[in-house]
Amino acid sequence: MRKLGCTRLLGSGTMVMILGLVVGCGSRESRDREIVNRQQEHYAKVQPLPFYDYSTPRDILLQIYNVVTQESRSTYTVIETITGQTKYHGPSVGYGIPADVQLTNPLQPAFSVALSQGEIIEQAEPNGLFSSKNTDGTWVLFVDSNGDITPVYTEHKVTTYPFVVKKDESGGWVRADNQKASLTIKIREK
Repeated sequence: MRKLGCTRLLGSGTMVMILGLVVGCGSRESRDREIVNRQQEHYAKVQPLPFYDYSTPRDILLQIYNVVTQESRSTYTVIETITGQTKYHGPSVGYGIPADVQLTNPLQPAFSVALSQGEIIEQAEPNGLFSSKNTDGTWVLFVDSNGDITPVYTEHKVTTYPFVVKKDESGGWVRADNQKASLTIKIREK
């Protein structure tokens, strides 16, 4: 009997210590959060975030996004190893698609009684896909000599150009001709 009482006492003492640590950590965390919030409030007053009527980078990204999402432009794609050894190159259509892009949301909320705040889940891009987070896999649409479009999967590095390229003397890729690029951007003048 005595042994059981010691075990209960030891168990109760351990629980009190754990509870004390949790409460102590919580108050330290609260103090840190309060300091960070005060600092952010100060910065918001003395160095407010700027507001821009127009964003050139956003406009450029929208132009690229619209073409890539809605048009099938002629491109030229080079597949190379990480050390720069060319594995394949040739005419292609559009730009590579990361192999792990999703058609449906890869994350779903998990609700629990213990959760007091809503969970953050991913949102689809405007093109209806859930973007890749990290992959070396890419689907490239190469154009065969007979005009057929063939999807090629690669895990090597992919570079796609809006014009034809060739290797120069140093082993780098340069423009092969002076034809108009299949994708150009208009920069708005102020």
